[in-house]
Amino acid sequence: MEAIINQFLTSWAPATLPTSTSISSIDPTNIPGLSATAESLRQEVATQTNSISLYFLSRHARAAAASYTILSDQQVLASATSALNAAASTGDATPSLDIDLAQITQELFNSTLLLKKLEWQSNLYAIHLSVPFNLLFAIFFVILLLLYFYLGLIRGKTKYFSTCLLCGCGLEIAGYVARSIGHYHWSNTNIFLCQIISLTIAPAFVMAGVYYLLTQLIIIHGGAEFSILRPNYISWLFICCDVASLFIQAAGGITAAVKLRLFEDTKSGTYVMVGGIAFQVLSMTFFLALLFNFMYRLYFRSIGLKFNIVAFCHLLLNTKRGQKIRHDYNYEQRYDPSFANIRSRPLFNFLPLAIILASIFIYVRCIYRVIELSEGWRGYLITHEAFVLTLDALMVLLSCLTFIPFHPVIVFGKDVQISIRQSFGKGGHVDLPPDIIFKKEYSYSNDDQSSDTLNDKYSYRVGTSADRISGSPALNNNGCQKYSNPYLSPARFANYKSGSNTEKFEWPK
Repeated sequence: MEAIINQFLTSWAPATLPTSTSISSIDPTNIPGLSATAESLRQEVATQTNSISLYFLSRHARAAAASYTILSDQQVLASATSALNAAASTGDATPSLDIDLAQITQELFNSTLLLKKLEWQSNLYAIHLSVPFNLLFAIFFVILLLLYFYLGLIRGKTKYFSTCLLCGCGLEIAGYVARSIGHYHWSNTNIFLCQIISLTIAPAFVMAGVYYLLTQLIIIHGGAEFSILRPNYISWLFICCDVASLFIQAAGGITAAVKLRLFEDTKSGTYVMVGGIAFQVLSMTFFLALLFNFMYRLYFRSIGLKFNIVAFCHLLLNTKRGQKIRHDYNYEQRYDPSFANIRSRPLFNFLPLAIILASIFIYVRCIYRVIELSEGWRGYLITHEAFVLTLDALMVLLSCLTFIPFHPVIVFGKDVQISIRQSFGKGGHVDLPPDIIFKKEYSYSNDDQSSDTLNDKYSYRVGTSADRISGSPALNNNGCQKYSNPYLSPARFANYKSGSNTEKFEWPK
């Protein structure tokens, strides 16, 4: 034991001194176990050649040496105190004690600081995690999880959107519960990995739900006219970008872990992780550009107006002036008539604002993560939990909270299901929804006919699938809307005999 003390303790001195500290005290009953540990370390150090193993052995040896020194000095001080007390009780002269009190005090002080340093070095978080705040966020996400489960899977049938948000909230819960436990087990690698993996992946699930919601919003308004990309491409494109970002971050994390175990510089792995998050920021930047382009096409290009920021804000916030603009310019006539009942719902015109807010919250979180990791695992931001709680936890919480009042079940209706697979046909043209029935009625003869007559006979009618089954009056001829077709010409029917014909017309697939 003396060899271990000489090698690992006497050569160590604290680089900085604290303003105050409490001298450590160790239970004397631990002496037999400590002696056995020291002997085991002595034998292993003598035979071990692997540098990594030697590093951890040296840490254990330093801890054992410091603990044994504190125990020995405690015994010396206890014996001296007993001798002084005995002399005082009998009235004898004060005995001469052959001890160096200054040296003992210094050894106790250095050993205490060494134990504290070794304990702090094992803290994977490099901070004292706040249990109340981490548990508070975990509770918030539990409440959101229950609300999404009720709204999406019990009250309505929005399976994809609800599953995405449920996964996101579940991962956030796991992450902040793990951080709360990590306060008491800050050197546990499994708990550390649980919280960092969960909190890294969770926003990707939230954004997957946002991507899907945007595709539905585009379809409800009419499709190709309002979007650069086909709606059924949007979700897949940006989800693939998020998955690629997560793989890059995972590769960087693995690289950093391997470098750490080999006691090499971990900067390369950290830079790869930063690159993965930066790629996520880039993909979200493109998504926001697509989102605002959709808003521009929806509010201005569709009616031939020049962009105006004031009008945009009124339309986005659905103020009274915004509602008047919609009415004056008759926005509704330029949208898909089969979804008019959805667009007439009270909260529908607020949905673009909800999507923008939720996306910006996650965008801020991703930018923070880039800056945080670029400073390293012991940087200022990552070692000050207030930034983690406000720029990460709070941003994701607000993003998820946005879609409680603006959940698709509330905005669209609980019985509405919109499929993105039927939104676009070949060549980028819009396929009209299956709830629109087409019919053309025309008559022809050898006599010349005006094209107006043919166009007047060419009409389509709008109704629901339920109307078709039940024979609802909604499908009577009075409900037909005229469709002018400039390509119809009497010359095309010149060779036909007199007569009439009625055919059903199906939209080309």
